[in-house]
Amino acid sequence: MRKEDFRVEDGQWLARITPDAGTVKAGGYRDVPLHPQIIDQGFADFVHNANPGPLFHNGTDPDYYQRKSEQAAGQLRDWLRENELTPKGLQPNHAWRHRFKTLSRELGISDRVVDAIQGHAGKSAGDNYGDVTLKTRADAIRKLPIYTLND
Repeated sequence: MRKEDFRVEDGQWLARITPDAGTVKAGGYRDVPLHPQIIDQGFADFVHNANPGPLFHNGTDPDYYQRKSEQAAGQLRDWLRENELTPKGLQPNHAWRHRFKTLSRELGISDRVVDAIQGHAGKSAGDNYGDVTLKTRADAIRKLPIYTLND
């Protein structure tokens, strides 16, 4: 993620998932509202104070981006496994997408809204009618719980 991939719109912090910053499965971009806890933890200040470009490394070569991304994903994967936070049979980093979908269903968030946040295609032609607005996506994200964080 790059500094330029984050912005505030209608008072809501957004992350733009875009192929301009790296590989995106569906090939297009989408705007994902950030959970209030991320902002409360100081992420907005971190973004504001960052230099343009990648937020989590200072490389300039796209191959370097890929290597650093794989390194960070590996570190997160190892931490998740060490803390027994991954479901059986799922790759640890991909498991977050499953967790989000499951939790959203438990909270009564529409699969259409979850698909829009995750960048999944609709299941029927009818899913292509109407928009899942920023407000709708932000309301869904705000329904997600606050997690207790350990230092």
